[in-house]
Amino acid sequence: MPVPNPNESRDEFIARCIPQVLEDGTAKTPEQAAAICHSIFDGKDFEHIQIEKSEKRQSFGICKANDVDEDERTLIATISTDTVDRSGEIVRPDGAEFSNYAKNPIVLWQHNPDEPIGKALWIKRNAKQIIAKIRFAVTEKASEIFELFKGGFLNAFSIGFISKQGHIPTPDEIRTNPVLSNARYIHDKWELLEFSGVAVPANPEALQLAYKNHNLTLSEKLYNEFKLKSDETKEEEIILDVREFYPEIKEIEII
Repeated sequence: MPVPNPNESRDEFIARCIPQVLEDGTAKTPEQAAAICHSIFDGKDFEHIQIEKSEKRQSFGICKANDVDEDERTLIATISTDTVDRSGEIVRPDGAEFSNYAKNPIVLWQHNPDEPIGKALWIKRNAKQIIAKIRFAVTEKASEIFELFKGGFLNAFSIGFISKQGHIPTPDEIRTNPVLSNARYIHDKWELLEFSGVAVPANPEALQLAYKNHNLTLSEKLYNEFKLKSDETKEEEIILDVREFYPEIKEIEII
């Protein structure tokens, strides 16, 4: 298997690598060979990242409106899955450690320790996902967030964790599961620190419309976090005014 040289650029390595992995049978197609070679090259850079000691965050989340209990102020949500995240990493659900988190099962807003919005009542997992039941606190901020989840305007959660053990996908893993060609790292063992509701609207247009029509009330802080547009109406722009040519016309009626 080819290995990047110290001063070799990505393009130089990929050009050298693809023919080799095709010739030795590691890849069956040029596309698969390119994915494997990019993974190998990224592995060279990734070794220098202190991944095992750094706090990571991962955004997914699924929360459906029918998972919300208004009387209990609770909802059930998927807080993590085994899919490749936006940073090209996989956090394996079966590798999670919850012992420390269980001592203080807090749920935050936007990973901000100064903004707790609830607590986890239980957490369940399988090989594909981690699910949690969340009870929202009786505070102004938590109530606002709960209403947004209940209304279907929000549905995203993000986990904060520390990676304990992981690996770069091997060519054999990529050959068996081509989806891994998009992953630069797999977190096999990790510790959950917290998880948070995040300001990623499920439907930005619906959120804007509900706010504009006064069907939804938001504090100024949340308004700014969601970057909603003001509902103030701009003055109409005059595109054509025939009075410039016909002074006898005093008013223009638009039908």
